[in-house]
Amino acid sequence: MGGAVSAGEDNDDLIDNLKEAYYIRSDLVERAFRAIDRADYYLDEYRDNAYKDLAWRHGNIHLSAPCIYSEVMEALDLHPCLSFLNLGSGTGYLSTMLQYGHISQMYPGASPHLTINN
Repeated sequence: MGGAVSAGEDNDDLIDNLKEAYYIRSDLVERAFRAIDRADYYLDEYRDNAYKDLAWRHGNIHLSAPCIYSEVMEALDLHPCLSFLNLGSGTGYLSTMLQYGHISQMYPGASPHLTINN
């Protein structure tokens, strides 16, 4: 699945394309996508594929297409004090974006720069 929008040169291009194709519709989802760079979830030798709207798998590592993640995030109606369970979370990319969105709702001034410990 995926390939609904053209590939971008960087994370911002990818997000602009997802917005143009109406996959990203809300400011909250846009902020989460911009705060979490998809390339950070790729192995170094495959990072050139990070900004394509395509699923990616390498061994046990799997990322769904960005358009799929944006549809999930737009469909979830998360509010402070609610939780979700992400089964088969793989790399943690979706969970990280959802957590960022949740934090930015609770703390509107929260920094978009997160530290990811590997």
